[in-house]
Amino acid sequence: LDEAITRQLATMNHVMFGGLTHEPAARLAQLLVDVTPDGLETVFFSDSGSVSVEVAVKMALQYWRSTGRSEKSRLMTWRGGYHGD
Repeated sequence: LDEAITRQLATMNHVMFGGLTHEPAARLAQLLVDVTPDGLETVFFSDSGSVSVEVAVKMALQYWRSTGRSEKSRLMTWRGGYHGD
């Protein structure tokens, strides 16, 4: 286990994915693209659940704006729910 950890740390220890990446993430992204239907060719990785929720909301809103449906801007949430960030 120590050897595997040391080997991994020599490759990369942590990346926050804010415009950065590393080889294992690039390989995983390609594997995901390979098993999804045509047209799904972009992968977004996040370093936390709250950031993924935040980005998913922004992506959804941007999608509707870019397709001329900017009136679709309401979100359903749990009362008292907390997604972070």
